[in-house]
Amino acid sequence: MEANSCSQQLLEHNWYVAYTCSRHEKYLAEQCEQRGITAFLPLYAVQRHWKRRRAEVLLPLFPSYVFVRMALAERFRVLALPGMVSLVCFKGLPAVVPDAQIEALRKAVNLGRAEPCTYLQSGNRVRVTAGPLVGLEGFVCEVRNNVQVIVSFDWMNRSVSVSLDATEVEALR
Repeated sequence: MEANSCSQQLLEHNWYVAYTCSRHEKYLAEQCEQRGITAFLPLYAVQRHWKRRRAEVLLPLFPSYVFVRMALAERFRVLALPGMVSLVCFKGLPAVVPDAQIEALRKAVNLGRAEPCTYLQSGNRVRVTAGPLVGLEGFVCEVRNNVQVIVSFDWMNRSVSVSLDATEVEALR
C-alpha cells in the first residue's frame, strides 16, 4: 500500500518552488515553457528612471524564485534547465505549494494589487473575506484609506503586500 502511495505521489502534478540563479527568473520560466513545463513567474510593475527617460519595468515578485507545476518524477528534467539551482525543500523533500495559494497569487498579480514587501513574523493577523483573494491570511498594516495585507509564504520566507479595502478583511485571534 505504501509503495503504491509513493509512486502515485511521484506521478501527481503539484506546484513546487524553483530556486534560480540571480536574475534568471524570466529566463528559467521561458525555458520551462519551451519544454512544456508549466511555470508561473509572478511579476509586478515598477517605474525606473535612467538618465533622461522613464520606463515601466516588470520585476519578479519573488526574486530568484519561479513556481513550476510538475510531477516529482520529472524533477531531474527541471533541475537540468539552464539557470536552475534547486527546488525549495523541507526535510529533504521538495515543498508542495497549495493550488489555492498559486491561484490567489495569480489573481492578485493579474489585478496589479501585489508588490513585494518585508517578510513579517508577528503583527495583527487577518483573513480576506471578500473579493478575488478570499481565504488568504496575512498581517495587516493600515495605509491611508486602504488596508495593506501582508501575505507571508512561510515555505520560502517571502511576503507580498496586497492592497485591500478594510471591509474585505476580518481579524483573526
